[in-house]
Amino acid sequence: MPEHEVVEQPAVLESAARPADQAGPGEHVVAVVGAGPRGTSFLERLLAHLEELPADGRAQTPWLRVVVVDSAVHGPGSVWAPEQSPLHLMNTPASYPTVAPVGRTCEQLAPSSISLSFSQWRRRRGLVDEDAPDTDFPRRADYGRYLADVHRLTVEALQGRPGVTVESISAAAVALEREDPADAASPSRLSLDDGTVRRADSVVLAVGHVPARLNDAGARTASAAAELGLRHIAPAVPTDVDVEAFPSGETVLIRGVGLNFFDLMIRATVGRGGRFRWDPQAEAGRRCAYVPAGREPHLVAGSRRGAPYRAKTGAPGFVPAGIRLVHLTDAAIEEAERRHGTLDFAAHLWPLIVRDVLATYYRTLAEVAGELFDDPAGFLEAFDALLRREGLGEQVLASRGQALLHDHAPDSIWLDVRSLGRPFDGVTFASAAQHREHMLAYLEDDAASSAAGAASPVKMAIGAMHAARMRLKALISEGRVAEASRIEDVEGWFEPLIEGLASGPPMQRIEELAALMRAGVVDILGPDPLVDVDRGAGCFTAESPWVEAEPVTARWLVEAMMPANRVRLSDSPLVRSLLASGVARSQEVVDVAGAPRAGKGFAVTAAPHRLVDASGAASSSIYVLGLQLSSVQWGTAIAAEAGGDPQAGARTLADADAAAGSVVQTALGATVPEAAAG
Repeated sequence: MPEHEVVEQPAVLESAARPADQAGPGEHVVAVVGAGPRGTSFLERLLAHLEELPADGRAQTPWLRVVVVDSAVHGPGSVWAPEQSPLHLMNTPASYPTVAPVGRTCEQLAPSSISLSFSQWRRRRGLVDEDAPDTDFPRRADYGRYLADVHRLTVEALQGRPGVTVESISAAAVALEREDPADAASPSRLSLDDGTVRRADSVVLAVGHVPARLNDAGARTASAAAELGLRHIAPAVPTDVDVEAFPSGETVLIRGVGLNFFDLMIRATVGRGGRFRWDPQAEAGRRCAYVPAGREPHLVAGSRRGAPYRAKTGAPGFVPAGIRLVHLTDAAIEEAERRHGTLDFAAHLWPLIVRDVLATYYRTLAEVAGELFDDPAGFLEAFDALLRREGLGEQVLASRGQALLHDHAPDSIWLDVRSLGRPFDGVTFASAAQHREHMLAYLEDDAASSAAGAASPVKMAIGAMHAARMRLKALISEGRVAEASRIEDVEGWFEPLIEGLASGPPMQRIEELAALMRAGVVDILGPDPLVDVDRGAGCFTAESPWVEAEPVTARWLVEAMMPANRVRLSDSPLVRSLLASGVARSQEVVDVAGAPRAGKGFAVTAAPHRLVDASGAASSSIYVLGLQLSSVQWGTAIAAEAGGDPQAGARTLADADAAAGSVVQTALGATVPEAAAG
């Protein structure tokens, strides 16, 4: 791959070609709606396909026009804006994300001339030493700069292709309709918020996160807040929340203790002039103290699990090195399919995952604390034999495992895998102070286990579950998991479990949260908090049924979560118009009771994912990438993994590649539409 000097440039390039909406004779127009990470990946994949074409007469004639539409900065989009607060950190290490194939991914997806991962970009920019490990969690703004540069390089390379023109338009698409409503193969007309209408032969929808309407409960809360003069902040991208508006010294309730919470937390404290004082000699979890500025609000946050997301491990790798899945193997999965047909997550996959988690935990424990066992090797041999026994349900396995552990290591505890996600289940607290003491101990322990890296049995066990998640993601994308089980089990309880365990913030954020709690700036509510509106008192209230304490009252309530990723709830004019006109429909899914209901995403064909309209006909020219594929995929918000398998960690690149290849073939006059799926 050739080297490129990467420099800052305006994100939107002006086209020197013919006036807008005047395609030349025989020129195929492809509109890319959304110029964030998914749209940028599509453009890079389009470039790769064009670079593989043999030179011919098209070099003399304009034949492909690419129109890129987004009102946000092209490349980063709104989420990764380079201008955002430098306090925002990424939640994956620098080595992980990419918008173009690199490393082993290139064995299946040919790289373009500008293929570049975030890690490579940082080295070329001189942001890190050439031989430094990419285990840090960089600023989110830096990833935005990477996206802007890759987008610019891709557009420049496309512009340099014979017969190819690129237009970059800073506007929002508000409607999309077919020129002939009765013809699924008809060209499209794309309406923009600047009043212009663009004709396109192909359209790629890569719209990413979009605003969403509140559900019924949220709408009632918002209505009551407006009536009483309270402030209710609906789910939003963290950069869109005006944290400066939070009143100093006043209690602000926050619903959600996930990734959005940590962004709000840091901006409401350090962003208000406070600072952390670090003692590198202290133990992890207690290395940090907070020095208030006096302008901070009092943040009180809560979630059903009663605890924040666990910190990322310090062990290197997105999936820590050394993790081995010996139960959730291809052979075991194929055997389950042979015996049962389509996979049921709870019946066929979860038992294998539990065994891998337990095997990893106790193998690590025996390695780092062998003194707990009378015979570590003997225990592991017996435990492995137990885990390999067929027909043992989860509870029977736990009972026999506990007995075996008691015989070999009586001072060790049995790992209850499900309880990892809800550490305070069934525990009551006599006061808010007692709960705070336990929460601080939990945070300090979580930070210490992250600092231990591969020597932490808990974090390695979570790593095994995370590795299983990546395998599950591929199985769902391949249609091998039953739809009802995906809805009931994967999305119903496994997703919240694994998100809270493996999708957390850098360890730094957990240590900072502990420091803020010690300083009295932040408090965490107990499990299952009840958030309500007290109309008589004119305030929000929040209390946990597990903590004996007076309810917390506040005039502010912030929903610390992203807008709902459901097309039926979307407040995007474009998405709403697609559904209203019948050009698109939501995917219909069937739950465990056999009842049909609307899925999260659009109805689409198999890859390349073409839009399916209200009549069930598949478009031959409108493609969907990213979040709106959530009815046929899982984990659509996760970035592509540098060097990952295109069927698993780098699935977003495979999707973009399939769409780009189809567009090129369509432009060349050799397209074959698929039948509608779903």
